[in-house]
Amino acid sequence: MIGTGPTREIVDWERTTDDGTTVYVIEYSEPVPEPSLRSASLFGASSGGTVPEADRRITLPDGEQLPADEVVFDADGTVLEVRHEGPSLLRRMRRALFPWL
Repeated sequence: MIGTGPTREIVDWERTTDDGTTVYVIEYSEPVPEPSLRSASLFGASSGGTVPEADRRITLPDGEQLPADEVVFDADGTVLEVRHEGPSLLRRMRRALFPWL
């Protein structure tokens, strides 16, 4: 679940739509940093490597999973806003031109 940890829990959440864009507003029990979806290591994790960026997904409070490269985060204190922006132009072109990748 996005943003939770050993001491941080979800207090409340809401799913809304803003100009056709799905927005999740999630409130936590303590301040939450903006999630970082980049790999920490150049060569991947010691457990066998990292998940390719196109395959990374985040799980939201209602169980919906979104591709990590299609969301935008905005953290403010104990509130995290997650916007589902949809696939980028680059990703759509890559899928159309190179479907085997």
